[in-house]
Amino acid sequence: MPDLLPFRIHFEDPEIAPLDLDASDAEAARKLAAKRRGVPAGAIRKVKIIREKANG
Repeated sequence: MPDLLPFRIHFEDPEIAPLDLDASDAEAARKLAAKRRGVPAGAIRKVKIIREKANG
């Protein structure tokens, strides 16, 4: 099983809150977020890996 990475998913609709989830890659994160929020994949604006701040 591949390592899971933390992703934050942002949606086109500002009323849909960003979703944090763990997935193996960006495409898997996009599919999982669309399924969890009940929206089409096209409703996702941005998929980002969450990186820890070194000094923050």
